[in-house]
Amino acid sequence: MKLMLTGILVLALCAFAFCAYAADRPNIIFVFTDDFGWGDLGSYGGKMVATPNLDRMTAEGVRFTQFYVASPICSPSRTGATTGMFPARWRITSYLQDRKGNAACGQADFLDARAPSVARLLQSSGYATAHFGKWHMGGGRDVTNAPHIKAYGFDEWASTWESPDPHPDLTATNWI
Repeated sequence: MKLMLTGILVLALCAFAFCAYAADRPNIIFVFTDDFGWGDLGSYGGKMVATPNLDRMTAEGVRFTQFYVASPICSPSRTGATTGMFPARWRITSYLQDRKGNAACGQADFLDARAPSVARLLQSSGYATAHFGKWHMGGGRDVTNAPHIKAYGFDEWASTWESPDPHPDLTATNWI
């Protein structure tokens, strides 16, 4: 299982967002990784790689031990975490690739900007929102018409190659 806390985390984020009238609102940092098992973190028993910063975040924040993964594949998992919905509702069922590959899967080329977004929900409650790192919900390869990350409710962003807004400092040119 991967560290993709889609269902329960989205519900927790929504609960936090609806507490906008509270004097002290918590900071919310959602760390989303690919190809990373929940047991890989030291705070969950992993011993292979030292993860002191993530372990400290776990110790100081909320530690989830039960969760649901919307998909074992990056693009639909990210779509589930972003929207709080099953990714197939937005025609994302596999990793997003070039237009020909997406058509062969019968899927969209990018997440529709009209999809619900946890980031927009948080913005409407007065939170500042940001996305840093891998996006992989459309853009890149030959998909040049994907909505910009701002359209999904993010105030700031710096993303990698497979996004509509790749940042040159985060995007390698020789990673394959």
